[in-house]
Amino acid sequence: MADLVDLVHQDVKEDRLERRLHALCKPNLLMLDEMGYVPLDQRSAQFLFRVISRRYQKGSIILTSNKSYGEWGDVVSDYVLATAMLDRPLHYSTTINIRGESYRLREKRKAGVFHDLSAKPVKDSPSSSQKTQGERQREISSRYDGL
Repeated sequence: MADLVDLVHQDVKEDRLERRLHALCKPNLLMLDEMGYVPLDQRSAQFLFRVISRRYQKGSIILTSNKSYGEWGDVVSDYVLATAMLDRPLHYSTTINIRGESYRLREKRKAGVFHDLSAKPVKDSPSSSQKTQGERQREISSRYDGL
């Protein structure tokens, strides 16, 4: 996704955005990997919405994300746009929710190179009895398990 954001900015400068949109709508399968690692600015979010809308019922999309559906409003900086964006792929989709430890991090942890960052209390918590960041994330994600 970070590459797509860069491409959108470059295409805007070179007046090629429509050409990029057309190119992304052509393949039978479009994979959008790592959705949510890089927040999208308004222009990129609107462009992504246009891609998803044009591909709706015409071409398959695989989306990978570390964010729950409820967090997509933060990713695209607009909850209304996020809802509209998710509405299309979720209409006919199968959601596969993979929980658990990243195999990359698991190997590093075994080697003693990495510790679990999500187990630390949230910095602005006045009390250690508050939920950790990992607990908050699991709580949010569990709300969308049935989707």
